[in-house]
Parts: sequence; C-alpha cells; structure tokens
Amino acid sequence: MNALITTVGASLNRLKNLTSEQLAVYLLNLSDPIKNRDFGAEICSIASIVSRSLISEREYLYLLASDTEDGRRIGEALRIFFEKSPELSFKTVILRIVSDLNDARPKEFQNKGLRNVVKEIAEIYKHHIDHMAINATGGFKAQIALSQAFGMAMKVPVYYRFETFDGVIEIPPMPISLDVELWLENKGLLDTLEMNSVINERDLEVEYDYRVNFSALPPEIKLLIDREQDSVGYMLSLSPMGEVFVQACRLSLDKMDVDVSLKESTVAPDRKLKKSSKEAHSNKQISDNQSFINKLLAIPFVEEVGVRGSSQLFERNEFVCKQFGEIIKARYSTRGGTLYMEIRTTARNPYELEKAVEEIQRQLI
Repeated sequence: MNALITTVGASLNRLKNLTSEQLAVYLLNLSDPIKNRDFGAEICSIASIVSRSLISEREYLYLLASDTEDGRRIGEALRIFFEKSPELSFKTVILRIVSDLNDARPKEFQNKGLRNVVKEIAEIYKHHIDHMAINATGGFKAQIALSQAFGMAMKVPVYYRFETFDGVIEIPPMPISLDVELWLENKGLLDTLEMNSVINERDLEVEYDYRVNFSALPPEIKLLIDREQDSVGYMLSLSPMGEVFVQACRLSLDKMDVDVSLKESTVAPDRKLKKSSKEAHSNKQISDNQSFINKLLAIPFVEEVGVRGSSQLFERNEFVCKQFGEIIKARYSTRGGTLYMEIRTTARNPYELEKAVEEIQRQLI
C-alpha cells in the first residue's frame, strides 16, 4: 500500500486569517500530530494511519479539496505540510480541487460536485489499483459517504477518525458485490446520464434515439437516477451513488477475467443493411456517407445495420455508439445531417455486447 487519498474538510477553518503558506508554517511548528487536535482532522488521521503502518510506503498522497476559497487555502497548506513534514512527508503530494464541490451552489453541488468526487477517486484508482487506501475523515458528510461507498465497492481499505477516538478505524467492508451484468444491460442509458449533468427525457430521445420508459426500468436502476419534473418535462441525472455504481462497475469489468470472443457473422456485407424506401432523406444520407456505411457493414461480427431515420440535426462531425439492452444504437453526424441506426451483432451476452461496442468504436472513430 503506497498511495493514500484524503478528503479535505474545514477543520482548520478556525485559522481564517492565515494564508496557505502561513498556515503551513503554523502546522509545521506544532508537535504530537496524533493527539494534538490543533493539527486538524486531516493531519491527525493521517498521522494515525502512518503510525500504525496501514500504508507500507509514503509514495503518493492525494488531497481532495472543495471548490471554495477555504478549500483551496486549506488544501494548499496541507500540500505544503505533507511535502515538508519530517515525520509525515510523502514523496509526491497532489492537491486536487473537486470541481463544483461548493455548498454555496446547491444544484451544482448535487448534480456535479458530488459526482466529481467519485470521478476523481476512480481516476486515481486506475493508477494504483490494489495499492491504495482512502482516508475519509475530512470533508462534507456526503463526500465522506461517497468515498466510503467507492472504497467498499472496489474493496479498497477506508479509514475514518471519529472526533473522540484516539486514532483511525477501518470501516468494515459490506458483504455486497457489484452487479456488472445489470450495468452492462443498462449501460447506454447510464453512460449517457454519466456524460451529462442533467438531461431532459425529450432531449435523450432526440439526441440518442432512445425513449425512456422510466416505470419499466429495473428497480435497482431507478435508485441510481434522479428524476424531477419541471416546466419543460422530466429532467434526468445520475445520482451520486449512481456515479459510484457506474465507475465501480467500469473498473471492475477491466479487472474481470472473462473470456470474450465475438463470432463472425454468416451474413454477407451487402445483405446487412436494412433501410426504409419511404425515407428518401435517409437514403440520400446513406448514399452521401457510403464509405462510412461500408466500413460498418464490413465489421465481421456485425449482422445487421438498420437505419431508423435521419434529421437535419448537426453540431459536429461525430459517431456515437451505445448499448441499450440487447441492441447497439448509433448515430452518425456530418454536415448533411444525422443518421440514426440500430446495430445487431453476434454477441450472446452483455460482456460480448460491450466488447462489440468497443470494437465498433475502435474501428470507426
């Protein structure tokens, strides 16, 4: 264990009159960081972790601070402290300000800030995998809870120091496992919500050719989505716990030893395209983009490409490909407009379908 993530709170806010540099000097002149509460929750808890050898090497320390003036000031002071402290220094100390984690802006805090906490932790996890721990002592209560949830989902040790305790305790792991297949089966919707802070159900239908039947979604998926009605309809967003689920499943899939192979289709490429003769505009767009269509049809495991329609919608040249249930939905946008397609493959299970999406994107983007 050589990397530690620490959430940063406001325990040092009592010293508001000090700049980051002055606060760091003040902290470096204190003694006994385990018992002396003047150090603040972050230093006291890390001192306890170090003294008990809960991390074997002090290689990396990541400080996750709020997107506030105090968050930046305290975070920078802690960064200086952990670079210079004779007893508690780390070789590499990285301060990360979590975008939109600001309780003065409640909407952004809920829809973006808390989810960004999870994204930051997930990104750090990719670099250290099974060699990191989380110290979730400081910060907003929701921030602490999400850090703990991510740690439990990915089997990462999570430590917390209660104010009245002499040292940190390890939060006991919960006897739960991630349902990666449930994520894969709903990946298109969840990934789309993960890409947007908030999206209108109608925009989801127009932009991604996907009609949300919210009542028909699995109960477990509904719990991961925030849905509110306003003057323009229902607004959807991935909840902070939904962000934990998506990020943890995505990372777990990378670690899973699943044999995924895609059989070659027996359908000839010139018989894979299905289109409606009624849609003259779609036929024109197909003709205008025949080179791209041919590349898609030539992919060995693709069995059928159905053109569902087209529009004049155009913002940028792009190809978007997502898994919705057992079907891959795609849209291809050029200056001539947008084609909406459904792609069927030889994939036999959610793992193979995810592999098909990745391979299609790799060959066409």
